Amino acid sequence: MIKISRLSFSGIVFLFCFFLSVVVVSAGDAVPFSGIVKKVLPDKNKVGIKDPDTKKRFTVIVNDKTKPDGLKILGALKKKDKVEGKYTVTDAGLYIALELMKK
Repeated sequence: MIKISRLSFSGIVFLFCFFLSVVVVSAGDAVPFSGIVKKVLPDKNKVGIKDPDTKKRFTVIVNDKTKPDGLKILGALKKKDKVEGKYTVTDAGLYIALELMKK
């Protein structure tokens, strides 16, 4: 029979608790973001954004439900604008902007 030392057992319990406490973002959750506009594609209702801290680039899709101004925000944005807001991820992996505002 295999004996598990107290230290090994404590490590296993710690790892189990750690993984239980990790929050996973799933489809439908609102994810806050901020960044700098890299590209605006008004014909496709998309805005390319880069997070200056993490260097992560992502594209959000703007629609009529995007707060506060819906599709009107596309006309107001240009490259190098600072923006913030919230997006949700669809089951297909698309980022849909729930909120999008200039800073």
